[in-house]
Amino acid sequence: MLQLSPTVRFMLPHRTVCIATFLILLITVLLPPSTSFPAAAGFGAKKVDPMSNHILDTSEGISYLKDFLNKNGGNSGTKCDIAKINGKTRGVICTRSIKKDEIICSLPSSLALSLWDPSTPSSSPSTPSLCALNFKEWYLDDSTRLNTFAPYICSLPTVEDVEFEPTPNFYTDSDVDKLEFPGIVSAVNTRKSEIDSAILKSDDVSIEDMKYYTWLVTSRSFSIRLSADDVSSGNAKSVRIMLPFFDMINHSGKSNAEMDILNPEKDDSTFIIRAKRPIAAGKEVTISYGGGGFSSVDLFTDYGFVQSKPPEELLYDEKDVTQGALKRQPLTPDERTMAKFESTEGYNNPWSTSLEEDVEKIKAGAKGRERKILEFRAKMKVAGGWPAGTMEGKMDLKKKEGGGK
Repeated sequence: MLQLSPTVRFMLPHRTVCIATFLILLITVLLPPSTSFPAAAGFGAKKVDPMSNHILDTSEGISYLKDFLNKNGGNSGTKCDIAKINGKTRGVICTRSIKKDEIICSLPSSLALSLWDPSTPSSSPSTPSLCALNFKEWYLDDSTRLNTFAPYICSLPTVEDVEFEPTPNFYTDSDVDKLEFPGIVSAVNTRKSEIDSAILKSDDVSIEDMKYYTWLVTSRSFSIRLSADDVSSGNAKSVRIMLPFFDMINHSGKSNAEMDILNPEKDDSTFIIRAKRPIAAGKEVTISYGGGGFSSVDLFTDYGFVQSKPPEELLYDEKDVTQGALKRQPLTPDERTMAKFESTEGYNNPWSTSLEEDVEKIKAGAKGRERKILEFRAKMKVAGGWPAGTMEGKMDLKKKEGGGK
């Protein structure tokens, strides 16, 4: 409805005010009684609860976990909390506004679960599966540690939970072959071999349990780089650790927070999640897994998910592929993966289907494992410049970049 503020009204000539008043009355008479106008945003508008899109996890297990952490020096749940993001995926949201560089949550090193002994000789690599075996023996088989970390261990998802997102090492050999891209097929087969090797070092673990423990390690642990005695020697080691509460923070390529360590040289160091920019109340806290350097192969192998565009957007590459733009823009992790593949395989096309065919299957309602496989293939085809999944498509892109004839 037309509205005149008091200030404007008294500035208008009397005749103008009369005409405006007449028009308002006329419009009011002509409109049906049921007609209403939405409230204008701003002064007097109804405030929207920033938490209204999320469902806080008030389950007994999560409450038990937060109480345990806070009573033992952690700070989890005062500025942020665990919730179903938009009622779906579980994650961490801010319960109040956060400033740039503000610490969102913290955890003392005494509450971190180390999965590898840093004194182990570098000749014995810490594969995820060996770390998984350590998790079983150090925290599940040891009654004292099991009792200490019970609130956290009980909060971990199982293969039956809706939060469980299987990594490709759970796939059958046939499903792995359907992924087709050599980089992911090789990574999955390597992971399966590591699982088999770890099983040989234990007398009481099944292959299904080892798959699950490995999944816990790859999807929920953080890799911490230790400083070497001689930095110039390049002998710095990294160890995997599990950080309760922190491991519920989801990944984003445009993360708004990052993990850091206060006083890393001390025994009583503190792990923190710090805001990279201001975060409004009700917004999800996200970090970049692998420090932002993980490719789709890494994310799919270790976490089981594919960051993919909606099907209707997969066929359109918005990146400027002119030669000048390519010189200015650093390669994305996926493009580095593709470049490594091209340097060893040439332009051999690994795909049995076109990008369009994969997208059509996704749009037709493919679900579960089949959808994940299709999304991964489509993602890599877009990153590698196979617009139609063909050799010709790849060479067409090279021509656009000025690198082909």
